[in-house]
Amino acid sequence: MTPLLAPRKKAGFLPALVLLLTGMGLSLAGFLQVRANHRHQVLAEFDAAARERMEAIQRELLHGQEAVLSLRDHLGATERLDEASFRAFAGPLAARHPYLQALQWLPELRPEDRARIEGAARERGGGLRFFTRGSMGETQNLPPTGNFFAVLFVEPLRGNEAALGYSAHQVETRQLALRRALETGEASATGPLKLIQEPGRQLGFLLMVPLPAAGVRPRGVVQGVFRAGDMVHKSIAFLSPRGVDLTLLSSSPSEGRAVLHQEGSRQSSGAAAEETGLRTERSFGLAGRTWTVEARAAPGHFQQGGSGAAWGLLLGGLAGSGLLAGLAKSTLERSREVQVQVEARTEELQRETENHRKDAEDLRRSRARYRDLVELMEEGMWALNRQGVGTFVNRRLVEMLGYGREEILGRPLEDFLHPQASPAVRRGVEALLQGLRTREDIHFQRRDGTELWAIATSTSGADSAVEGEEMAGGALIILTDVTERRRVEASQREAQKLESLGVLAGGIAHDFNNLLGAILGNLNLAQLHVPEGSPALPFLDNIERSVSRATALTLQMLAYSGRGKFTLAPLDLNLAVGEITHLLSVSMSKKIRLAFDLRKDLPLVLVDPSQIQQVVMNLVTNAAEAIGDREGTVTIRTATQELDGERLARDFPGQGMDPGLHVLLEVKDTGQGMTPEVQARIFEPFFTTKFAGRGLGLSALQGILRAHRAGVLLHSDPGKGTSFSIFIPAISSVDLEEEAIREQPWTSEGRILVVDDEPAVRTAASDLLAGLGFEVVQAGDGEEAVGLFGAAREPFRAVLMDLTMPRMGGLEAARQIRARNPQTPVLFISGFTEQELLRTEDGVAPGAFLQKPFNRASLIRSMRELLGE
Repeated sequence: MTPLLAPRKKAGFLPALVLLLTGMGLSLAGFLQVRANHRHQVLAEFDAAARERMEAIQRELLHGQEAVLSLRDHLGATERLDEASFRAFAGPLAARHPYLQALQWLPELRPEDRARIEGAARERGGGLRFFTRGSMGETQNLPPTGNFFAVLFVEPLRGNEAALGYSAHQVETRQLALRRALETGEASATGPLKLIQEPGRQLGFLLMVPLPAAGVRPRGVVQGVFRAGDMVHKSIAFLSPRGVDLTLLSSSPSEGRAVLHQEGSRQSSGAAAEETGLRTERSFGLAGRTWTVEARAAPGHFQQGGSGAAWGLLLGGLAGSGLLAGLAKSTLERSREVQVQVEARTEELQRETENHRKDAEDLRRSRARYRDLVELMEEGMWALNRQGVGTFVNRRLVEMLGYGREEILGRPLEDFLHPQASPAVRRGVEALLQGLRTREDIHFQRRDGTELWAIATSTSGADSAVEGEEMAGGALIILTDVTERRRVEASQREAQKLESLGVLAGGIAHDFNNLLGAILGNLNLAQLHVPEGSPALPFLDNIERSVSRATALTLQMLAYSGRGKFTLAPLDLNLAVGEITHLLSVSMSKKIRLAFDLRKDLPLVLVDPSQIQQVVMNLVTNAAEAIGDREGTVTIRTATQELDGERLARDFPGQGMDPGLHVLLEVKDTGQGMTPEVQARIFEPFFTTKFAGRGLGLSALQGILRAHRAGVLLHSDPGKGTSFSIFIPAISSVDLEEEAIREQPWTSEGRILVVDDEPAVRTAASDLLAGLGFEVVQAGDGEEAVGLFGAAREPFRAVLMDLTMPRMGGLEAARQIRARNPQTPVLFISGFTEQELLRTEDGVAPGAFLQKPFNRASLIRSMRELLGE
């Protein structure tokens, strides 16, 4: 039996051995495959964690730069750059970006600017001074000569008091960034700096944006002071801990590479912590520098060694192979079947491992996309189903509209449109709801009734997901708030339109006044030489009356330009309303009822009574004509309102008003109202909806109000009526002195210097003065007048000086004449008005003023007042 059994054992041993080796090989292959998959998954998880943190830091840097650029754009559009307007705009920006140590305004200052600013601070009881720091950190006063850039405004002020007046011209990296910003006109950042406001060890950097000079605004830079550590921490605070250490570096060709901040992982790794060597970095350019974010795997995280599943597979495979080999010795057929089962199970494990890896990757992508859309966006997000009803909104959209989240969900987007949204806006909404990847300007109404303008972009809901769930149709809309930008643009357009029309009207009136001055002067001379009883006298009187009417037209044009001539006096607006309406009620239709709602104890206003009466008459007349032959009511109301800077910027753009207490005059009618198109043009010169033009109309009214630093607010609905609200600055008390100048024959003597670039005006004035007994010397411009005054052997008793002349204007000539003889009185003449002279900043105190055109009587009154006779 033994010889027969030996071959069977040998034959059974070889298949078992083959089976054993095969099982061991398969187990080892499975082990290596699972471990390779584990390593690939670890690398993918590290790359994803590092990438989302590096992208978050890059986005936060861009958001910080956008905040500084936004402040620069606001200051560039602001007509009056003062501390209040700076802090009002910069405060919300700084609060929205907590890593901003401060937002600062650094104008270029000359020595005289420095003296003026420090003197004004001392008068207010402050201690502002301009200083720098030495190499040892000690405080040093700036030298008294040379121009410099220093911190003048800072927001927030608390915690940044040490930066006021600071000029870091000794810090090289700061100066390099400043020169780069001024030369390129673009944003420029410094390297790492030790901030003078920072008590700890945290480093920071400065980001500067130049602001060119415009008008009275000096050239300067808007500067953001960034705390690097706080910025990195804020950018990744919403991310869950993943075991990634971060380093933020900054570099430039001239300064090399330097570390700004190192941020360790917040996730504990336990006791056994070993470095894996995983590292990646991302570099990008911003503000003239190269920024690098370096990410490293923290010790104890992202281990690439074999996983427990791989070792379990290997050990299980070896054990199974041994068992199968033993069984194969007795049942070869069964061992073959077991081997097939092991191979099938190995393939199944590989498929399950791959499926797990894909599921984990898909889950990571879904969560990252959700966080990017909802948590990191500064824009509003609105998910709508195919019926256009909101199914999801993010935090930013809730803030933009002012409604609660539950008030928005379940309602269509059209419910939140502004009632006056144009048909074009509504067509744009329809395109958005269709998810055509369109971009539209949408006009919303917030819960508090204010308007919201937003740029909306949409995409089909089939291409988007919210919180990991695919949208069945509908659209996903992203909204960017541009309300403030549109308000600033509208304010600029309105101010430019008013300014250009005002300049045109004022220029025409000025030139026309010169012509009328020559005509009136020569006319008065002719009247003096025509004997009484002459048949020519009535014709000359008719000419003088025509000149007076032409003068009234020029005054109306000057009123529109905001340069009208006013005689200011305290006025009780209630009394003025009573007098005017009593006169108008006689000529109004009996079907129109006048209703009054006049506040008692109304404060006085300092105005030209005749001009304000013209305003009241114009408004009440227009209200009555808007009602026409129908029955209606004109309501006149007076009250007081306190207007702050925010209200003035929102409701009175370009009207030049000052904050404070104002007296309100409201004229409201129940007439036919006005369409938005008519409202947009109602204040334009010569625009009218009446059967025939009637002069400058409401445009002259607006000019009168602008000259009084008052404002007008219009509200009208077609078919419901119109209301005009006039806001005039109130006064507490005024001392009014009146002096009557007697009209009587008067002559005098002495040398008078007459200066005007218009020969006709100059000759007429000289002849009138000669007729009063004066010796007259003429000059064609300011430069010639200064030469004649300096070369005169006998002193001039007075100077008659035009304001606007070539080569040298009247103010500069008067300044030089008074430098030679401060006692010489000067009578200024101009086609503009005395208010135009008083607005100058030349520092020349005018002796007297006479507006062109003037007649002989007004010239006599002005000369008597000037000479004290």
